[in-house]
Amino acid sequence: MNHSDNRTRRGAIGCLIMGKENLCSTGNPPQSPLVEKGGVRKENLCDTVKRAFTLVEMLVVIAIISLLLAVLLPAFATVREKAKVAQTQAQFTALDTGLRVFQQEAAIGGTLPPSSGDNPTPNARQKIKDPDRAGSCTDVRITGAQLLVHAMMGADGLGTPGFKDIGTSGGTPPANGLWSDDTCGQNGSKGLYELDPTSGATRYPRYPSTGAYVDDKMRQHAVSLQNLVDTGKIVGSRPDRILPQDSAKNQAVFLDAWDHPVLYYKASPSSLLMVTDAGKKTPGIFWQEDNSIITGSDSSIAGDAGVDFGAGVINGGFHDLRISKAPLATEEVAKIASTDDSYKYSFARFIIDPTVKTRPTPVRKDSYLLISAGPDARYGTGDDVVNWTKKTD
Repeated sequence: MNHSDNRTRRGAIGCLIMGKENLCSTGNPPQSPLVEKGGVRKENLCDTVKRAFTLVEMLVVIAIISLLLAVLLPAFATVREKAKVAQTQAQFTALDTGLRVFQQEAAIGGTLPPSSGDNPTPNARQKIKDPDRAGSCTDVRITGAQLLVHAMMGADGLGTPGFKDIGTSGGTPPANGLWSDDTCGQNGSKGLYELDPTSGATRYPRYPSTGAYVDDKMRQHAVSLQNLVDTGKIVGSRPDRILPQDSAKNQAVFLDAWDHPVLYYKASPSSLLMVTDAGKKTPGIFWQEDNSIITGSDSSIAGDAGVDFGAGVINGGFHDLRISKAPLATEEVAKIASTDDSYKYSFARFIIDPTVKTRPTPVRKDSYLLISAGPDARYGTGDDVVNWTKKTD
């Protein structure tokens, strides 16, 4: 064996045992990648040895990737939630515009749409005749969220006939000054949502309708409460018991960016109390019960449990707007807003204007409230999206 063969063998063995790249670098191994011996060509072993990651190096890489994910994922989640907040605020802007235009329409009353029925009896205030054409024209309990849809696009999506008494003396529906018993959609009812039987194959509403007052993008966000149950957005162990049996479950609500209903409350500016006192039946500027099917309520008028959008029961209920306690005009604003525990989880605490010190006063006392549950799926908490500027003392 000559000296060249010895050098080749030592270079290959050194490369295999020590794993040193410099043994395979130019100048250390033989210059030729092939070794001729007895007419047989053999590859230089240094050319076939590949250097791999060590276990320590792999663990370091995994640790770095995990650290980056831990830093970036919350940032991505924050960006995504901010985008949903912005989307919901844009929806509120669209609804604000639609409500202003609706208010200017003399043909449908020239006022803001109601957030409840107009029967003066407190226990019947939430009720209207079922607008569903497949229904039986019975009384159903409605929410402000659903009446907002009725105003912006109609209960049937064909435009709104407004909220007016179309009854006739001794006829059906009766002329009694109430619109809430004229909203039937059943054939032959002569209600606001009946289709005209004389309008031919393509039937049109019996009464003139206007709107819609929102664009197609907003209309696509109008979904019935029953649909939210069927798709699992409203949860519960007994789907047939999630919504009250007498609720207008087939009537639509506008959904925010998290697929929660946008609540609507219309103000009654002439009232003295900021919130209706259900026990004494004294009307307030706003009624907590207007959306109680969704938020829940402890009032004697409603007594609803509310619905669960996935957050479950916290602090004794699904939402923090469920307490209907009405502040007296003489109560101290600061106590209602922060220190009086009897107003925890109350509608009054959530909507009180802390900058008005003279008497308990709600925000937007001359118009209406829009409320989204926000990312935590609970109405009445700090992350709610609302149509007013949240203020602190």
